[in-house]
Amino acid sequence: MIKRKPESLAFFIVKYYDLKDAIKGQGTINVRKKVFKITAQIKPTINSDTYTVCFCYFIGGKIDVWVKGLLQKGNGIVPPHIYHKNVKEDKVKLCLYMPNYHEYDSDKLLTANILPWTCEWLYFYELFLITKKWFGNGIHPK
Repeated sequence: MIKRKPESLAFFIVKYYDLKDAIKGQGTINVRKKVFKITAQIKPTINSDTYTVCFCYFIGGKIDVWVKGLLQKGNGIVPPHIYHKNVKEDKVKLCLYMPNYHEYDSDKLLTANILPWTCEWLYFYELFLITKKWFGNGIHPK
């Protein structure tokens, strides 16, 4: 097990502004609860649709990435590589990496890993809607 030093509050705030500025999103940061949320419109490729994505980051490295509208867009087809679906709010929580494989490095800015992985996931989702085949790599946890 890799032992990491605790994330500093300063780096937590830098992560917030770096991601918020990169995607021109709307966000809230709660320093006391050590969590931030940023919602933005993301278009993974020039020919892609635009998606409403919410990044919810907790100090120390935990991040949830939710995308709204995918269940409706896919006519109720649940996309692969998700952790959770919320039918009532028509949103899904993306599976971007395997935590046990240490692919995600919380010592880096979210624009260096989570943001590109989110765009890549959305690109694979669009291919999935056309082909019904998932082209993304990885193992999805059961």
